[in-house]
Amino acid sequence: MTVKRFPGYVFSQAQHAGTVAAHNHLALTNPAGSGKLIIAGGVFISSVIVGDIVTTAEPMRGWFATGVGGGTVEDVDAIGKVKSTLPDPAGVIRTDTVAITGTLGAAWFNSPPLIGASKGSAPFVHQIPTTIPGSDTISLLPGESIVLRTEAGDVDQRWNLSIAWVEVG
Repeated sequence: MTVKRFPGYVFSQAQHAGTVAAHNHLALTNPAGSGKLIIAGGVFISSVIVGDIVTTAEPMRGWFATGVGGGTVEDVDAIGKVKSTLPDPAGVIRTDTVAITGTLGAAWFNSPPLIGASKGSAPFVHQIPTTIPGSDTISLLPGESIVLRTEAGDVDQRWNLSIAWVEVG
């Protein structure tokens, strides 16, 4: 029996500082007209603190969105391929000041922030599953995005974010 394999990709954002105001840190977008279905493989989050963190720091949350633009569009060379012979991905990664001109839809996960008064407080890695037991895996149709966002934070936070996906079609 032959098992069908689909092109797989991963993007890992360099460690970056949190912000006090709401901030869209990263987005994975399936561009309109791509002809692809993007199936989320997982989101991976870790953080560390480098100073006292305010108790108003909010969790990193994953949101569904449409009309995502702006920010820094990451070069395809910054996106890892599970095999070097794969074609470049259709999925587009945006970082930094990602804008949402369409709809910020429902949130589908929360990852708690580290809050503390000591530098380097014990970090953790939070792996967020994308398959709902007895159902399907979170997927993006053309024009849809996943956005990783904090509603409030602290400049003494450092976030490490990664997202993995496959493309079908």
